[in-house]
Amino acid sequence: MVREVFRERINTLRKLIEEEQAEALLISRCDNFAWATLGARNYVTINSEVGSVHLLLVEDSIYILTNNIERKRIEQEELNEDVLGDVEFAEYMWSKDLWDVLKSFVQGKKLLSDTGWFDSRNVSDQLKNFRLVMSEPEIETYRWLGANCDEIFSNTMLKFSPEMTELQVQAEMSKAFFERGIEPILILVFGEESAQLYRHNLPRNVRVGKKLFVSVCVRKKGLVLSSTRSVLFGRDEDWIKQHRDNCYVEAAALENSKPGKKLSEVFEEIKKAYVAVNKPHEWFLHHQGGLAGYNAREVIANEDTDYSLKAGNVVAWNPTITGTKSEDTFLVLEDGLECFSYPESSRWPALNLQIGSLTLKRPDIVVL
Repeated sequence: MVREVFRERINTLRKLIEEEQAEALLISRCDNFAWATLGARNYVTINSEVGSVHLLLVEDSIYILTNNIERKRIEQEELNEDVLGDVEFAEYMWSKDLWDVLKSFVQGKKLLSDTGWFDSRNVSDQLKNFRLVMSEPEIETYRWLGANCDEIFSNTMLKFSPEMTELQVQAEMSKAFFERGIEPILILVFGEESAQLYRHNLPRNVRVGKKLFVSVCVRKKGLVLSSTRSVLFGRDEDWIKQHRDNCYVEAAALENSKPGKKLSEVFEEIKKAYVAVNKPHEWFLHHQGGLAGYNAREVIANEDTDYSLKAGNVVAWNPTITGTKSEDTFLVLEDGLECFSYPESSRWPALNLQIGSLTLKRPDIVVL
């Protein structure tokens, strides 16, 4: 299956070269490289946007351009064997510039790229559109990633205490993800104080207190999954109601996440849901999410987002009410949704919501 999808993607890229009346395409960005190769990491540091290994399409050939440092790792650890059979390696000494090897392939040719380097035409927007609909291998990766993320929340977060600091919570969550070969590219920890102060709380050396929620963006094979879970240390009926109101807003977004629906239309339904729970201005304070994939958010929805949803898109909506948040990652199907990050097997307690024609199971706030 990987071989078939890889070849389809190469054909798509060749058509782009033809449509742009060009002769070659260089892919260097980490998101595009992972998409094209179905999960290979061309980076070393996990915060890289552009990697040190590149994919080059020129004439009928597919080259992996890599310095000698990365060659063995890319060949032995990163590229699927079904991809390896279709590519050639062009290796160069680490002390040389990329152009030193690239020019022998493209000098005098019209070059496309996803960076704009070397006087090339930047086709990043076209490549992003290619990334937005998932193939079966990508869906399987998301299922694995979501199930593991959910297990980590259930295994780890329910053991936390109000005396812990936000930094300690971040450390425990990070350790659990790394132990499973998952890259936690973002872990936000919201203790009792922080949840009232910031929409993006980078963990601080302060005690969690009586309330806690944790938001993560985690990555495997280039794909990013987002999820949030919430706990209370002692019952608080007002907070429980607010959490459920927050889930209602997310449910309104999910009920409208259907093929053919524009993201701008979903966004309008989110605004209406905020009004329905008497929080009409909360959407001003944070974006509401949108399409996910090879970035935490590939497209963020607003009133003007013209993209129409398709089966195979992945959505992650993240409405917030000051102090609470509801967020998971879903696959858009022809006739519904599949939740990657809160699977049927989850041990996390559920809140059942009925909105429109949709019955949704959402993670409840847990009282410890």
